[in-house]
Amino acid sequence: MILWLLLAAAAGVAILLGWMLFMRSVLPPAPVNVSVPAVAAGEIRAIPKTAVAIRAPVKVYRGGAPLKRRLNLPQPVADNAAQQVIAASQVRADDHPQTITTLINTETGDSETYVRRDPLPWLAWDARGEAAMYVGIQRGGPALRLEARQGMVQIKALHVGVIGSVDQPLGGAPRDTDYFIGAGVWAKW
Repeated sequence: MILWLLLAAAAGVAILLGWMLFMRSVLPPAPVNVSVPAVAAGEIRAIPKTAVAIRAPVKVYRGGAPLKRRLNLPQPVADNAAQQVIAASQVRADDHPQTITTLINTETGDSETYVRRDPLPWLAWDARGEAAMYVGIQRGGPALRLEARQGMVQIKALHVGVIGSVDQPLGGAPRDTDYFIGAGVWAKW
């Protein structure tokens, strides 16, 4: 019986590692602290751009290259005096996709940026995982829990994935260790 459990656990770990590697290749995470060009929103991706006359000078943020470096823009952009900062926004991260739109007023030269929190997708890949360590009480005594969870699919606020945990009583015999490996659904809010 224990051999079958160990084989099932090993197969589960192998499948999970394969899934994680696959998801990292399909949906690589955005680099941290590196500015990259934004992907156009789906609503405008197929619409061609057109030239418009600006009646007033465009208003930009002062600071030139030092400002662009503080915003971690790529070096060629920071060094190019013709490229000026008209907007920079910081958006709180959550599970919802967000659309950021910057407008320029052709009469005044002012720009304004809008952030729209989009609805959760009906169906999407979930490449996020998490690991945790907890200390608490189990069966009347102190215990340590190690837990890992890996998402696979997201359906609105529901996430489908796999979970594994190990519970070890502190001060207890190693044979008192509890294990759990399984799959399930959880909600995020």
